[in-house]
Amino acid sequence: MRKIVQVYLTCLHLPSMRWIGAPFRFLYKLYFGAVYLTSGLLLYPYFLIVLRGEDKYRKAVKVKKLWSNIICIFCVIRVKVEGKDNFPQEGPFIVCANHASYLDIILMYKIIPSDFAFLGKSEVLKWPIINIFFKKGIDIPVDRSNRKVASESLLKAKEALRQERSLAIFPEGTMGPEPPKMLRFKNGAFSLALEFSTEIVPITFVNNYKLFYDHIDLMGAGRPGTASIVVHQPIKVTPQSDLVSLRNETYDIIKSKL
Repeated sequence: MRKIVQVYLTCLHLPSMRWIGAPFRFLYKLYFGAVYLTSGLLLYPYFLIVLRGEDKYRKAVKVKKLWSNIICIFCVIRVKVEGKDNFPQEGPFIVCANHASYLDIILMYKIIPSDFAFLGKSEVLKWPIINIFFKKGIDIPVDRSNRKVASESLLKAKEALRQERSLAIFPEGTMGPEPPKMLRFKNGAFSLALEFSTEIVPITFVNNYKLFYDHIDLMGAGRPGTASIVVHQPIKVTPQSDLVSLRNETYDIIKSKL
């Protein structure tokens, strides 16, 4: 039986088998997009109502979780989280995760228990519906090609920490071309952690890239399944901590589960 399974898995990686499965992956991606748009449009009036006023940050947590759960249910994405109790119970923290799938953002909303600001590429402002979280100041767009805009984003991130809001960052800055291989981490998250002595919570998205990778790549992954996520023990940060050491330690911890 083991040999039969091995032969089957080998066949799945043959070019011919990949082409046979391509239409099904493409149809799943179309279905995923339809669920995303339909659920988002239905919830959009609700978003406009709750994402306002001084209490909008607390409400945003519930809104994000609601939308994420709806997408996961209808797209048959189950979530298995190891170490979900490792999130700090008090004070803001900085989540650093690997980025290899469009599921990463959706599941980030699902698993982080408290209020947080997500720092995402400025391209997110062009994405339908989800951009409302960035336009309403719940999340923070980052444009690294524009130094002035990038500086403004950094100031917003600092203000979020001062307001006791946590941050969620993909230190790679973008999805790598060869998942699960990670790109080199940028310094931003660790500079913030040092300035505010804020704990870093490393998260490993183990197999999201196998479930949903590039939405425009017909041959790319697209299927229902179980997303395995590891929430690691927080890394303590003190004024004596070293940026390079923090960056390397976080990288190695995340990589250890890939």
